[in-house]
Amino acid sequence: MSSLLRSGQRAFLGTAFLAIASTQMPSCGGDPSPTRVVSSNGGSSGVNSGGTAGMLATGGNAAAGETSAAGGSVSGGSASIATGGKSGGANTGGAATSGQMSTGGSTSPGSATGGKVATGGAATGGNKQAGGASAVTGGATATGGALSTGGAPAAGSSGYVVSLVQSTKAKAADITQDDITALVTDAVTRAGGLDFIHDGMTVVLKPNLLTHLSSCWSGTATLPAAVNGVTTDWRVTKAVADLVRAKNPAGKILVMEGSNRNTTTAFAALGYTSANFGTSVDEFVALEGASCSSRSQTGLVQKAGKSGALYWINQRYFEADIVISLGALKTHGSAGITGCVKNLGIGSTPNAMYSVSTSAADCSRNMNQSGASSFIDHSFEGLGKFVSDFYSVKPPDFAIMDGLQGLQNGPCSSNTADRKNMRLILASRNAVALDTVQAAVMSCTGSKVPYLTRLEGWGLGTTDMTKISVVGNKQIADVRQAFTGAAGGVCN
Repeated sequence: MSSLLRSGQRAFLGTAFLAIASTQMPSCGGDPSPTRVVSSNGGSSGVNSGGTAGMLATGGNAAAGETSAAGGSVSGGSASIATGGKSGGANTGGAATSGQMSTGGSTSPGSATGGKVATGGAATGGNKQAGGASAVTGGATATGGALSTGGAPAAGSSGYVVSLVQSTKAKAADITQDDITALVTDAVTRAGGLDFIHDGMTVVLKPNLLTHLSSCWSGTATLPAAVNGVTTDWRVTKAVADLVRAKNPAGKILVMEGSNRNTTTAFAALGYTSANFGTSVDEFVALEGASCSSRSQTGLVQKAGKSGALYWINQRYFEADIVISLGALKTHGSAGITGCVKNLGIGSTPNAMYSVSTSAADCSRNMNQSGASSFIDHSFEGLGKFVSDFYSVKPPDFAIMDGLQGLQNGPCSSNTADRKNMRLILASRNAVALDTVQAAVMSCTGSKVPYLTRLEGWGLGTTDMTKISVVGNKQIADVRQAFTGAAGGVCN
């Protein structure tokens, strides 16, 4: 055993050296190209330096037998190192102090390390989540509870869990803020809860505020702030913020978004204000910076996606301890569907690097713009490739979907007939699994969505419904409706 440990330590030191060496590469100085390769093996490796305790770079899947985060000591506020290298299921190195457990750290079966886990890490200290506990190395976990990087089930769990709850109110417009709080609390609890959030953390809530305009892209009339079907209802985000604040009273809670139009304006128009959120949120952050036409790289860093390509990403967003994606239930004319994955894979891209707009109000990130051929391809396959790779830079730790209204012929429509009155909230520790259930609710097929299948191939989720447990007061068959307007035959 001692020789095996010494061998594992040597392997860790070698891979850690390579990872650290890779950070000495030029930062590309302002080159906005999202295709620069930083790893010859196709994986993304790197050091999350200066991050908070327990932060795990998304270089690989920590599930046993897959790509594992190797080593990485966590001490006080230091960051862990993920190499993306193969370990054959063995966890090497990984000393943990200050009551935290580093993903890939060595533990004995059932041992508790202060009860706190790294981002996406395995539950420790005998933690139990909805669905019943099953023993795994490093502690007890509920079905789908112990997760590797990106939210994939760890060895010993029996699959992914997605909660699906529906209001008893007849119309989405009748659902009150108290109703939403109860729905969100129920959905989050059934999906495993938020016990992985600890006091003092920085938590990012990322809603989908595509546009505040009722005509979608022009005019001055604004969408209603509640149940408009196009954006994440502020009351859903407020309910989540309250749950997070209860776990994290002294920490920071940031709402971060990159709208298709000026995000500061969208925040105000759609109810994302201090008056509505009070002390539940510390700051509302527009990801485009000063304006949609800004070309500043201030506050941005370059990080590698799973393909090995480098992408610009907001530094505060990347270094947050926890990210929660708050998507909206919609079909999409370019991507097939848009949910909690695409909400991050396109809505978190900094406008300065992925748009050629010269307007302070137009934050579009679309290669259909004049001269934008080097930016985001919005073809069905091209958009799927970009969304999946950018998402893989920083997968969320939890996903919650506003399905109160639902929208077909999305991502935006001014036609009231496209609203579907779904009255749903969905939640999961894995956004790919959640979006797969979302697709089924809309009579669509998750395995036809390119960005979902790419993420599945990287071990960051599943589109296989047989691997997903749907829990809640409803099942998919009870709430399914036929949605139209999806690209690629996703909903045929």
